[in-house]
Amino acid sequence: MTEKNKYRDKMGRYTLDPGKRSRLVLEELYRAFDFFNDKFASGKLPKVIITIQESGRRNALGWYGKSFWSDSTCGEGVCEINISAEHLNRSAESILETLLHEMAHLKNSTENIRDCSSGQYHNKFFKQAAECFGLSVERSGTKGWSTTSLTEVSRNAIKDMNPNVDILTSLKRKTHKVERKRRYISLIISAEYETVLNESIEASGMSQREFVESSILAKVNELTPLVRS
Repeated sequence: MTEKNKYRDKMGRYTLDPGKRSRLVLEELYRAFDFFNDKFASGKLPKVIITIQESGRRNALGWYGKSFWSDSTCGEGVCEINISAEHLNRSAESILETLLHEMAHLKNSTENIRDCSSGQYHNKFFKQAAECFGLSVERSGTKGWSTTSLTEVSRNAIKDMNPNVDILTSLKRKTHKVERKRRYISLIISAEYETVLNESIEASGMSQREFVESSILAKVNELTPLVRS
């Protein structure tokens, strides 16, 4: 039995293994990047590293990162465009619309134009760049001009690029809820205790955390015999 015979699709037809298909997804994204770079930016955008990672707490469809990678061979920083793994079950058009969105960020970044705040507010410069990539741009609450969608121009570009739809849409990373260990808990006390608390902490020579924890532990030890009785 050859390697390809081990995997069948839902229709029972032989297909490529998931590892091979995941590599082909990246190849399709790189091919799309080069095609859109030529189509909308005259090939002037620098090469990037395209990744497929989990979206994390931001739960974004994708993101752009300036010089997220270092290149020890060329001695330069390399920008990253990520397509979130949990959102790969969308249509090919939707995935490539995200790629175009992030390429708009790349365009502004290479021109030293700040188009997005740390809070993900997309300003008018992003809107202008996104429209250069054939996207329609709308306001979205506190995120500014962040909502993009395809137009006839970008849809035709995707059609001309002729993406491998089956490859782009066959895989999706499952969403895993990570239990994060709590490091601290909040305690509520009346404001009138602030002065005496600060004075007691200073006199003890302890940190605030040490003082509060030792005080709670002392009280717990005091009450334990009563609870057991």
